[in-house]
Amino acid sequence: MIKDFNTPKVVCRPALPLDSTDVFEFTKFIWEGHDYIQYVWNEWFADPHGLLAVAEYGGRAVGMAKVTLVSKGQWWLEGFRVDPNVQGLKIGSRIHEYVNGWWDEYGDGMVRLMTSSERVQVHHLSERTGYHKVGEVNSFSAPALDEKTDSFSTVRPDELNAALDFAITSEPYQLNHNLIDIGWTQMALDEISMKQLIAEEKVFWWHGRGGLFIKWDDNDDDGNKVLGVSLPACKIESVPELLTNIRRFASANGYVSVFGIFYVDPQIVSALTKAGYSLPWDSTAYIFERRHPARP
Repeated sequence: MIKDFNTPKVVCRPALPLDSTDVFEFTKFIWEGHDYIQYVWNEWFADPHGLLAVAEYGGRAVGMAKVTLVSKGQWWLEGFRVDPNVQGLKIGSRIHEYVNGWWDEYGDGMVRLMTSSERVQVHHLSERTGYHKVGEVNSFSAPALDEKTDSFSTVRPDELNAALDFAITSEPYQLNHNLIDIGWTQMALDEISMKQLIAEEKVFWWHGRGGLFIKWDDNDDDGNKVLGVSLPACKIESVPELLTNIRRFASANGYVSVFGIFYVDPQIVSALTKAGYSLPWDSTAYIFERRHPARP
């Protein structure tokens, strides 16, 4: 058998600064031109804990993926992109296997990813590489409500244990598969992650200790501030009231709207609807996770 040394090979490797030109070029039309990769590339490249990887073919980057350390023992696989002009080379499979191989060597605990419910090939690829589906999520949003509210207070550092216990024992948290979404990243709450969130002043009591919510910050396409909501923790019958009050909190703090990603559960969906939230996504997304084979 004669080898063809002139045929380009697919090579997966850590990203280099010069790869940005290729990556920005093939991602500029993804999501109808609204892909965020160009805005996070430098931050991802400088991340000392995770891995930003590319697939190279014919001297240029044609695929990419990022593994990010979220909290101790919790990792997130994101930025999975393939140049739509490169077909039939299994670029997606190669880059996926490469970053998962890196995580097997350097990671621990659990790694998770989110993908559209319509991307059947990614579902099969994830399952083939040891992932299992956690559940189905959808996004919910509502405009800020220009009404007064004084029912929120920042959780103090000395209230760490009380806030963590309140959050993880709440029915909304359990209905959300014991996970929250922080800036498009799924994670389980533990003492380390909650301590960090409290230090960043992202955790708030509602009506004393009658409820709790966790926030993160985002922007819409016009650059307006969006309040991301990770967890509305309270009695299930009080969730609509808490979510409505969060809309008032958003207005009082300069946000134009509220946004959250929650698992599709009839009780949570009903509460969100009652509080005036709508579903901006045309389809849902799936969350997959994989436990480390050697360092669970």
